[in-house]
Amino acid sequence: MDDKGGRRGGRQRAKADFRFDDARLCFAFAATLADRGTDTPFERLTRPEDLGRWSVESGCTTVAPVCTEADLDHARRLREAVQRTGRALADEAPPAREDIALINSAAAEPTSVPELSADAASVHWHGDGATGVLSMVARDLIELCHSEHRTRVRICGNPACGTPFVDTSRAGARRWCSMKTCGALAKKRTYRARSQNGP
Repeated sequence: MDDKGGRRGGRQRAKADFRFDDARLCFAFAATLADRGTDTPFERLTRPEDLGRWSVESGCTTVAPVCTEADLDHARRLREAVQRTGRALADEAPPAREDIALINSAAAEPTSVPELSADAASVHWHGDGATGVLSMVARDLIELCHSEHRTRVRICGNPACGTPFVDTSRAGARRWCSMKTCGALAKKRTYRARSQNGP
């Protein structure tokens, strides 16, 4: 987990680290491709092992599933369907039928299932590998689409980011996918500009 300084386990967070700050599961998954608004997007799911790591860090399972190249390809296709559907919700536009079909297909698979320990002190997740995790991602997006929060989907105000997020602020004026990343970056840029221009 990240601390308030954007560190993981006592070290500065790296570009390849997954982002879960203030994000729904489905949009945290969309953020596994970073810098969407640039000419060189940054891929965080480069190997099947990365998908297994995301599965654990997201809380979808406690043991990294064994993932194949086919699983990774399926995950990336689902991710882009989630991204495009999130953007459609933000734009109040109909999503692409092929994206909805892909999301529904992923959601139809069995999900990971929680199992409470005998002393009720811990939970272990069991499921059908990466397929179960991706089903949870797809179902989260479906749940969002069926909720009142569907009208609160926004696209991050950082032009380089492009990640969807759900604005749950009371005023409905949130601009960034996360204040710890894009929001903090915007504040730094504003501060630097003011410092250079003087009072």
